[in-house]
Amino acid sequence: MAPLHPRHRETQELISRLQARRARRRRLRLWLTIAVAALVVILAIVAAAVLAGSTSDQPTTTPVAPSSSTTDRDSPSSTTSATSTAPPSSHVNTTEGRPSTTHTANPSTTASSAPLKVVVIDPGHQARPNLDPEPIGPGSRRTKAKVSSGTSGVVTGIPESELNLAIGLKLRDALEAEGVRVIMTRTTQEVDLPNSERARIANEAKADLFIRIHADGSTDPAVRGIHTLYPASIPGWTDDIAAASKEAAVIVQRELIKATGARDRGLN
Repeated sequence: MAPLHPRHRETQELISRLQARRARRRRLRLWLTIAVAALVVILAIVAAAVLAGSTSDQPTTTPVAPSSSTTDRDSPSSTTSATSTAPPSSHVNTTEGRPSTTHTANPSTTASSAPLKVVVIDPGHQARPNLDPEPIGPGSRRTKAKVSSGTSGVVTGIPESELNLAIGLKLRDALEAEGVRVIMTRTTQEVDLPNSERARIANEAKADLFIRIHADGSTDPAVRGIHTLYPASIPGWTDDIAAASKEAAVIVQRELIKATGARDRGLN
């Protein structure tokens, strides 16, 4: 029998690790109900502040190919991806500058007997796309680009990857100030980080929550607002986290709409 290709061995090892961690992941349910509500309020405030600074009240994005705002299906953590969309507009103030991506964390020094919760934040995309194909999940025959190009503001010209990073860094600082352990998939534009590697970071960190930040675009001028994505329930793959992920997504979507007043585009 021919030896397994290294990619196949890696896939089998990853599947084994995912299956071994299933029991641990079920502890998410109770914490999500209590802690995610506070987290998404912070996310909503941060998103509202940064998006307002970029394109008046919502991010404006170019009509380009859809960004990779769907979440990887192989993450063991509860996974949500909050995205916002807005059509091109000729009435947006063009004097706004780029969002800052330099922030100083201010972790809380208050001691706590409870173990720190781990949140992995993934600012979508990067400075340059990587269109080489990769499986959409371990062992899958379906493929997609490792990292797509994303969108950009038609008025501000700000790339989606830069906006996502600015929001992600602000969210990191806010969560760390509350005593949450935060891991960023990236803190700079200059990376080559496939979506599979982003999922691996969350898996290996044993994340309690995996948040992916995107700012989608559309060719339809009527399309605008915010929607939140979560993993579908797939037996043997995501069925043990699907319910908790949907619960987190419901809270994220509700609080973002409440804080920003954006059009509610629902859950996907």
